[in-house]
Amino acid sequence: MHWRSLPGDLVEDILSRVSAIPLVRLRETSKQWNAKLKSGSFAKMHAAHAPKEESLMITLIDHRVCLVKINLHDPSVKVAPHALYLKDPRSDSSKEVDIRNVFHCDSLLLCTTKDKRLVVWNPCSGETKWVKPRDSYKKTDYYALGYDNKSSSKQYKILRLDRQDRPNKNVYEIYDFTSNSWRVLGVATDWFLAKYRGGISVKGNTYWVATQAAEKPYHDFILSFDFSTEMFQNMSLPHPFPYGISSLSVVREEQLCLLGAKRHMLYMDDGASFSDLQVWVITSTGSWNKFLALYNTTSYPFSKGMSFLADEQNQVVVFLNTKSILHVMRQNKHILEKHLGGKSSVLLNYVPSLAQIQEATLPGGRKRKAPST
Repeated sequence: MHWRSLPGDLVEDILSRVSAIPLVRLRETSKQWNAKLKSGSFAKMHAAHAPKEESLMITLIDHRVCLVKINLHDPSVKVAPHALYLKDPRSDSSKEVDIRNVFHCDSLLLCTTKDKRLVVWNPCSGETKWVKPRDSYKKTDYYALGYDNKSSSKQYKILRLDRQDRPNKNVYEIYDFTSNSWRVLGVATDWFLAKYRGGISVKGNTYWVATQAAEKPYHDFILSFDFSTEMFQNMSLPHPFPYGISSLSVVREEQLCLLGAKRHMLYMDDGASFSDLQVWVITSTGSWNKFLALYNTTSYPFSKGMSFLADEQNQVVVFLNTKSILHVMRQNKHILEKHLGGKSSVLLNYVPSLAQIQEATLPGGRKRKAPST
């Protein structure tokens, strides 16, 4: 039986259960397939029915998003520098965009470019949504992508923070894709985000390790931004937390994960020592659960600004330091060290999908034109 003889609803139902990457290839075979598989209604159906995709590891090397493949059985690392391609729409040629920073949320990448542009990019489908930044673009600007997780459909938004260490005057505002416009939310003066600390997205909300600066002595805590309520919230670090280096990640796209690393030997007053590196995940009740501790790691260059990924089930931690050196730890043992080449700044999990950014619409269903970038 040929697929053309099948009812359209049945065809869509069958295809919604196929993984994303083969569907992207199918879109390229005809205009009809492209139109059907590119629709918002099919994207929602696919998100509900498709099998769980294998998580990929990506990094940013010399302003390009690259795939990183790790073989744990025969420990090795391979970097695929041209697997993901973001074309510059301002160029008639195949010139790529120079990316300064990247933030991952729900299979979408929010990229800030070297020439001060902003784009939401789905590397799997190739779809892009260019956003005009504020005219007052600053080097201290930090952008995060999230969505309203209390809505029946995901309504994506961009948070902009003008993070200043001194004085503490963090202006924050939201870009709403339903209106294609920015709006100021407020100014925070009792905390700041160090420039080397990036955020992480968990279930649509963004989390950072921030520093409380309302009164001395200053101390670190977990700061989160809820894209549904558009409000900041605070969480405590595990206690005690005697680590000078801290970083956040996400496990299985649903659990916040925290890494603490030391810069020198740590002892309590009673003489008890701490591990060199400790990893926690947060439970459904909001408590911190330890799942990995490493000792005698003085030869490993832990550093502020390092990023990491963790696999709780297999007891694996992968971290990338600011010298572009990737380390792999498994079951409390160091099994791999590899320089990725170039200048690497971030390590992220990426799960391919057909996720789309909703377009702003005018009465009659016409799409609202986004401001020119």
